[in-house]
Amino acid sequence: MKKWKAAIVMAVGLFGAGTVFAAGETVPVGTLQPAAKLQKPQLVGTGGTLILSDSPETFEGTGAFYRDTVKGEFRVFWHHQNTGAVTYSVGVAVTNTSAESVKLYTKGKGVGTNLYVDVAGQAALASFLTSQKDKTLAATLAPGQSYFVSEPTEPEITNSGIVQFEASTAKGNKPASVTVTTLGYDTVPARPDQVPVLPEDSHTRGTFPHFDRAGLIQYDTSLGNAFLSVDSAASGPWSDSMPGEYEQGWDAIGGKSVINNGNYGVMYRFAVQVKNSLHDRRTASLFLNPSGGYGHFALLWNKQLFQSGFLSWENAWHVTDFKVGPHGALYASEISLTGGSSGPQVLYFTNQPG
Repeated sequence: MKKWKAAIVMAVGLFGAGTVFAAGETVPVGTLQPAAKLQKPQLVGTGGTLILSDSPETFEGTGAFYRDTVKGEFRVFWHHQNTGAVTYSVGVAVTNTSAESVKLYTKGKGVGTNLYVDVAGQAALASFLTSQKDKTLAATLAPGQSYFVSEPTEPEITNSGIVQFEASTAKGNKPASVTVTTLGYDTVPARPDQVPVLPEDSHTRGTFPHFDRAGLIQYDTSLGNAFLSVDSAASGPWSDSMPGEYEQGWDAIGGKSVINNGNYGVMYRFAVQVKNSLHDRRTASLFLNPSGGYGHFALLWNKQLFQSGFLSWENAWHVTDFKVGPHGALYASEISLTGGSSGPQVLYFTNQPG
């Protein structure tokens, strides 16, 4: 994933708050400014364990990228580029290392492969967002058996994936422990949980307590244009993180504490409360700006999937418009930073009469 860059604002031809743009188009971010800063919501970590695999981000041969043992419900996010000379399969293996059979379910699955790292990430997230409500029995694993989710990955191609699982005992249906291994291979290994782990690089791999964040965004039409940064840097001079946004993780291979900077693999599940102090019918709009760099993005707004084209820090993507009655409205949004794309994702809210 891309290095964090300083957030830069270039005001190109300020058109003012009254400008109307068609949904889906890209506009200079300066046209949305000045904008008020929304009150940061208090985020709560929810859901099961998150496995993050982004180190080594590039690889040239076979080997495991990360491994840990988890229990019950968990999500796996990986992002790896094949810089070798041949094609390898890249993905995740879940191994039943217990003495009894385990039922393994999937609850959302997306894998993207592409020459462009951010396009691979967008494809994976879009597939996950549209399948996350489908709980499917993937396998009943006998002791020692494994279930794989992987895709062939050619040289110079990036493989980005996000898959959510639930493991339970075949008898009693209680949360079960399994071993998770992200890896690249040329032939399917009989015991992926025993494949040697490759040395780390400067990126992050680790296990985190929760794979979701829940919070309430509050926007009043009287503010005009307003913004909120999502998945800002966790710390440092460019951090604009929300309370409760980041959790301390653990690298089970290196034996050290880690932070998932950008919260890759984390789904932000927002309730968006729009208060209408202007008391007339309004058309509000949602925009997204990657203030730290560039990428391809995907999100759900009221259960509808939206995907951007290429987007740079200079521009904002006009995601959608939505109606607000005299007494306001409540909406739902689900958003996550796509593998290969830069954060933060700055959400802008605007509104017009009508």
